[in-house]
Amino acid sequence: MTRLSLVRVAVLAALLGSVVPVRMFAQPPEHKAVQEAVEAFLLHLGDGEFDKVAADMSAKALIVVVRQREGKFVNTYETGDAWVASLKRNTNFSKFREPITNVKITIDSDALAYLRADFQVVRDGKTLSHGVDQFTLVREDGRWKIASVAYTSIARM
Repeated sequence: MTRLSLVRVAVLAALLGSVVPVRMFAQPPEHKAVQEAVEAFLLHLGDGEFDKVAADMSAKALIVVVRQREGKFVNTYETGDAWVASLKRNTNFSKFREPITNVKITIDSDALAYLRADFQVVRDGKTLSHGVDQFTLVREDGRWKIASVAYTSIARM
């Protein structure tokens, strides 16, 4: 039975008031490792642990931000080093969370991975912005490191 068929069965059962056991699909271990690497990076970022953020990234990481403000998109590009340095200089930092959903992961040759996910930036229970994260990860010394982060940032009005 396909995943879509299982979802249809579960929805139909819920509508009819029945309980039908639905087999959950486990995430492959390597996909889980990629997602855990990204989520650790986002936790370090949200907690202001910028040395850990730097350690989560490869030596020549790139950061691309596509921000929407007042109906227009503006692109910025930075090296990972410059981005972390600017984070460290921010004297008004406030902790936040950036939960990701709708995660899609691709791994090529067990050495290169891509993670795409929807996100929200949440501070004090309030969503400040949302968008799409696109991470490229490379395997270095047996662990996944972030080679590039590209994301859209759409502010809440």
